[in-house]
Amino acid sequence: MTVIDAPGAGTAPGTGTVVNGINPAGTIEGFFAESNLNIPNQGFARDTKGTFTTFDAPGAAAIGTNPLSINAHGVITGWYTDASNVFHGFVRANDGTITTIDVPGAGTGPFQGTQAVATNPAGAITGFYFDASNVLHGFLRTP
Repeated sequence: MTVIDAPGAGTAPGTGTVVNGINPAGTIEGFFAESNLNIPNQGFARDTKGTFTTFDAPGAAAIGTNPLSINAHGVITGWYTDASNVFHGFVRANDGTITTIDVPGAGTGPFQGTQAVATNPAGAITGFYFDASNVLHGFLRTP
């Protein structure tokens, strides 16, 4: 068993490190909450040597950046919230470039919007979104 605590992760209740995925190369991804709960979650990737790379999706605020999956090429998908608590999906390329994913028809109110959940080795991304009526819909984004 290996304990994973991201640098800067809090130790108070409601803070700490969450690991969501691992790829065949052994790189893991997840997010952490600092001890000050007013600071949004930050995403991270941890390589097999234990080196952490932290990142924030552009425009992330409120709840922050929440990676959910990593593929064999090191591409990470997840979601973040903006200052209005609207969800936006993202894809983070292996070089660190982050692209926002907003599905057409996704709602723009608080707790509406897009969440990217998984990616495969070919680069297809699946997830879901809440529309303006708070109805859930799935999506597939091809590379």
